[in-house]
Amino acid sequence: MFRVDATAHGQGIVSEPATVRIEKLLPGPVERIWDYLTDPAKRRLWLAAGIMEPHPGGQVEHLFRHRELSDDATPESYRDFENSPAMHGEVTQWDPPRTLAYTWPGDNGASEVTFELFPEGSQVLLVVTHRRLGDPETMVSVASGWDAHLGILADRLAGDPPRGFWSTHARLEEIYRDRLALTTERGTTPEYMVQVEREFDASAAALYAAWTEPALMNRWFGRVDADVRPGGRFRVESDGDDGEVFAHVGKYLALEPGRLVKQTFAVESDEPNPYVDEFIAISFRDLSDGRARLILSDGWDGLAPADEDIEKTRQGWSLWLDLLDRLFDENPALRRT
Repeated sequence: MFRVDATAHGQGIVSEPATVRIEKLLPGPVERIWDYLTDPAKRRLWLAAGIMEPHPGGQVEHLFRHRELSDDATPESYRDFENSPAMHGEVTQWDPPRTLAYTWPGDNGASEVTFELFPEGSQVLLVVTHRRLGDPETMVSVASGWDAHLGILADRLAGDPPRGFWSTHARLEEIYRDRLALTTERGTTPEYMVQVEREFDASAAALYAAWTEPALMNRWFGRVDADVRPGGRFRVESDGDDGEVFAHVGKYLALEPGRLVKQTFAVESDEPNPYVDEFIAISFRDLSDGRARLILSDGWDGLAPADEDIEKTRQGWSLWLDLLDRLFDENPALRRT
């Protein structure tokens, strides 16, 4: 199941549509963390220099100088951040040392970032929530940026040499590009998630074809009726051991050839469904040995699963993946589609 680890990187979630939330557990006290958020001399050590007027309606200025954060060279695509002009926002909440919020400098106030501080013994949980983000790629960039900056902050507070900002940012972009794809149809991170991972003697393109070409899907997935396009519907029937017929229905949410299939997924039934906004996302990635890794993520809101439910879900998807493996075993020519 999905859980946030406030000590690790890449744990940010989509808490509401167009919103990224990242939690970071830092050494206290809370007044110390507040100073690093608001004092220009301390803020420049991990984020950006610039004034901050201490009241709602006050001016916020950011002067990004990423080359000062660590020894990493700045990638060409981010060269503008080496000497960025002053970017301005406005304080919207000022409640020391608990809550700070301001419109984000650099996008004309289109988005807003909120910092919340929660003392936990000798530590402080810092929750950063960035709202009103424009598109998925912006969300990936923003999540990666905040996560990398918070890593630098953690190093400064611990008295450690700061980690490489841009190398960390690049690694986080890969993590968040995958993670932010794992959202419900409403655009939020699901409350619960079960993942199954398998390596296949097949290419990522071949695995993608097996999940998206109805003629192939009918050879392993079940009796499939599918309109394979974003927004298109599908229905798949499979037979139980006692002759019963099970049907699953849904629609396609995202299709990225050779990389990702994402679709809503629900049991067809007249009974109320305790699983809300259930979806599956199947990602594919080629490995260096000619094989490919498949990761199937089944996420939902609503009913909390017991341990036996989690295991039952994993076993069910593993059985389906066994059928896919058998398809390639019996048809080797399909391995390199």
